Formats: sequence, structure tokens, C-alpha cells
Amino acid sequence: MTAQSDQQPDRRSELDVVAGRAFFSSWSGGKDSYLALHRAVAGGGRAIAVLTMLREDGRLSHSHGLPLAFVERQAEALGLPLVCRAASWDTYEAAFLDGLAELRELGAEAGVFGDIDLQPHRDWVERVCGVAGLDACLPLWLEPRRALLDELFAAGVEATIVTVNTERLGERFLGRRLGAALIPELEAAGVDACGEEGEFHTVVTAAPLFAAPVEIARHGTLAVDQYRFAEIAAAHPVEAANQPREAAKAARKGTP
Repeated sequence: MTAQSDQQPDRRSELDVVAGRAFFSSWSGGKDSYLALHRAVAGGGRAIAVLTMLREDGRLSHSHGLPLAFVERQAEALGLPLVCRAASWDTYEAAFLDGLAELRELGAEAGVFGDIDLQPHRDWVERVCGVAGLDACLPLWLEPRRALLDELFAAGVEATIVTVNTERLGERFLGRRLGAALIPELEAAGVDACGEEGEFHTVVTAAPLFAAPVEIARHGTLAVDQYRFAEIAAAHPVEAANQPREAAKAARKGTP
């Protein structure tokens, strides 16, 4: 497990990048991308779109393995346009830059990313955003893992583990709800509680910025090398019955 830096995070300086500005969210569909978006909105930024990278065939997202239709439901729940690009790992950067160009045309001034402390990731997003004429904001940077999780749980964010690297974490964790009761089990298994090193990935199904929950219907498990992916779909169409869409839109704009 990577040791966390002793350097104290400066959340305010990160959020200064998006305060009063239009931004896009680099959207994996998981807990970290959601919390980064949540903080950017709370910090005065105006979300205008989400960007998701797909595998080369365009059916599933990179890393998390989420079906495009499910990510579309999440974007609908957020009330934000979804910009997608499909790519192999070899063509990933070129496709990402193409997506950034579209977002720039839509009015984005910055991008928000959910990285916590992997410096090569930060270096990469700052570089590609710079090429596209955008600023990069990483609202979770250097935050203590447990503090981030506590913030998620306190906000009522619901997330489920949908990918595990079986070289680091047992398949029995696949499909389990990420909550306070599960954290000691993850730590006892010797993995980072946030999965920052790719031990597992999650999908957010309910959150304050969602107009309504996006429930999961699980159909099976897909094995790719050492990885196990929960094969999922959205169980029901997004409906705004549980939380008015107007309230969600107001929250995204930072309206009190």
C-alpha cells in the first residue's frame, strides 16, 4: 500500500481553480469521481458536463467496466450532458484530448478529477488539460482516506463494489455495498480503503446530486485476467420522484 504523504492538503487552493467557473467532471461512475464533483459544486463551480472514457468497442467504461447505458443513466440523474470517447489504452490520450476539445467548445474552463495521491496521474491530467487550454482541479488531493470515506457516508452516498483485482482482494467483495461496516474488512485484507491502487472500483447508485437513485440489476460476473467485473444494468429508469430535479440542478449551480 502506498504511504500517504505527510503534506497537509490545501482543499481551498484546489477549489479556487473552479470557483465561479464552468467545469466538466472526469466521470468514472465511482465514489471518487462523485465526491470530487460534489466538492467542486460546493466550492462554487458550475458543472456543465461529465466525460467518460470507454473501451475500444464503446460498450463498457475503462477500469470500472460499466455499461454505457448505465453511465448514461447516471448522467441523466445528475442532469448533465455525457461526453464519451472510445479508445484502447494505446489511443487513450489522443481520444481524451479529443473529448477535452469538445468540452472546451461547450464552455468548460476546467476539469475536475478524483485522484487522491498518485502523482503520475496528477501529472498526466495537468498535462493534457494544459494542452487543451483547461485547468485541472483535484479536490481530493492528499486527503486522508478514512476522512474521504466518512464524508461520503455522512452525505448519504451509496456505492457498490463492481470490480476487484483478485491479486489484491477476494472475489467475495464483488457486489458488496461500500459502507462503514465494510471498511475494517477491506483494511484487514491489506488493501487501501479507497482502492486508490486499483484493488477495487465502485459505482455510485444514489447521492445528493442525483435527482433519483439508479438501482443496479446484476446479471453475472465477467472474468478478465485477474480482474472480476460485476455485469450490471440499471434496474429502473431514472425518475425524479424521490428528489426534485430542480433541487439537484440548484445544488450543481451552488445555489444556497
